Amino acid sequence: MTESKQETLKGGEIVLRCLRAEEIELVFGYPGGAIMPLYDALEGSGVRHVLTRHEQGAAFAASGYARVTGKVGVAIATSGPGATNLVTGIADAKMDSVPLVCITGQVRTPMLGTDAFQETDVFGMTLSLTKWSRLVRTVDEIPEVIAEGFHWARSGRPGPVVIDIPTDILKAKKEFSGPAKFTPHVRPADAHADGAFSDTIVAMLERAERPVALVGAGAKLSGAVEELRALLDDLNIPTFCTVHGLGAVRPEHPYYLGMVGMHGTRAANTALHETDLLLVFGARLDDRVTGDPTRFAPHARIVHFEIDPGQLDRVRTCDVAVIGDLAETVPSFHAELRKIKIPTKSHNARQGWGNRAHLPDWGAWRDIACRADRADPDARGLAQPTIRFLDEIFLRLPKDSVVIADVGQHQMWAAQRYRSASPRGFITSGGLGAMGFALPAAVGVQLAKPNTCVLCISGDGGFQMNIQELATVHRLGLPIKMVIIDNKYLGMVRQWQQLFYERNYAETDLSDNPDFVEIAKAYRIHGSQLNENAMAEFPLPADTADVIEKFLRSPEPELLVFECHPEANVYPMVPAGAALSEMVYED
Repeated sequence: MTESKQETLKGGEIVLRCLRAEEIELVFGYPGGAIMPLYDALEGSGVRHVLTRHEQGAAFAASGYARVTGKVGVAIATSGPGATNLVTGIADAKMDSVPLVCITGQVRTPMLGTDAFQETDVFGMTLSLTKWSRLVRTVDEIPEVIAEGFHWARSGRPGPVVIDIPTDILKAKKEFSGPAKFTPHVRPADAHADGAFSDTIVAMLERAERPVALVGAGAKLSGAVEELRALLDDLNIPTFCTVHGLGAVRPEHPYYLGMVGMHGTRAANTALHETDLLLVFGARLDDRVTGDPTRFAPHARIVHFEIDPGQLDRVRTCDVAVIGDLAETVPSFHAELRKIKIPTKSHNARQGWGNRAHLPDWGAWRDIACRADRADPDARGLAQPTIRFLDEIFLRLPKDSVVIADVGQHQMWAAQRYRSASPRGFITSGGLGAMGFALPAAVGVQLAKPNTCVLCISGDGGFQMNIQELATVHRLGLPIKMVIIDNKYLGMVRQWQQLFYERNYAETDLSDNPDFVEIAKAYRIHGSQLNENAMAEFPLPADTADVIEKFLRSPEPELLVFECHPEANVYPMVPAGAALSEMVYED
């Protein structure tokens, strides 16, 4: 047996060696005093570091990289304010099940607990936001801690991990023989059940007259998209997605009803309210999906396919829980269905079910709920020019494009309109709803997919929250296409103020916005602008089409600002405390 060759390395060098062992080639960060020994070891490590202009930008960029690749994203920051600036990105990763490892510097070990300069209790501060975290106490711990941290970040339901390392440990030397491997202890509860559950679900399908399927992010995270698509094709029942499930179901299928929830399509929300059997695949059923939980799917029995038992029975007690990775449970269930022939009662009753859901023909849902083609020239409404603007852009996007949406009205318009057949083609901050997410996340996505068209859609409020990352875009020469929907308001808050607070637009006025085109110019990025008048003619005027074409085809980063009506609203909308059947429309 050959002994491993040992080297004397500093703690910072060991960290980077361990990152390479985890197949990490790209990290995002911002240096500072306590983390400096790690940065000192970067040269020649094989790890590429991307300097963002804010630690929150580093966390969101790492998140974008992780979301589009399925790999673990890594963000690095120093102690104190560096670490605290990561917290929003960590919370976002927790809510959206993003595999993220954050490595933070810490004050010297003897100074812990003394309120030393830039000391914060990062471990305690992020305890409720992480899957796992550790304050490293000795240089000998580094290989084992990093191996275990990456295991928890990517295993089961993915999520964020924090590893806090004092600066003296990053400087300390030790004999290093190689990275460690982490093997978790397998408990009986971790064992995957066999396919015996299928008989129960098949019987429920046989009895159901109005079955539906709800697809969440778990389908993408598990890598089970193709298996789930095959199952849904055979079931052929009305299907809809959460905002994070978009792309998991091919949008052209006639049984697909679009997005469900607060701003979901009429077809999806009506079908979910009327169903008598709900199959949930990897969705945690938060309030934006369910509406009033006491009136969520009131007639339905629920079958919940879920990897995280902690997500079960949060809204309503499910009748059957299928616990496990969808990559295992979906093929197992599908195989059992095929053995006994897939139930057909739902197929025979589909016409009546469609009529009850106000859908005479499932295939015609696009004309009733949310059109897949260009905006209707005869439609009315303050949001119509903005909807048409987004449609014109989406119409011209290459099929493999990735759209990253920030948070607000533009996010919901984009989620309603963009129809990607790529499971990772639409990315947004869903659970946390963090404004400022999109621009730095787009940096991570473009670095992960250098030959892919990356479209970043922001509002005028959210764009300014991490506007400094335009410097990162320019510095790296990333050809990101950035759209700002500029309504001179915090649009989604203003919409609620209009509808539920008697138009008391308290502190949502952004009419003193800067000239975004000039801001882009200051960062040496080309910008252009369109307004609602440009969307008034059918067909699209040649000069307007030319602006959009040049914007999308440019090999350089580009910014396009669209001036949106200040009181344009997103519809349909389910008010807070209402059932999904109580949607509000513009008329």
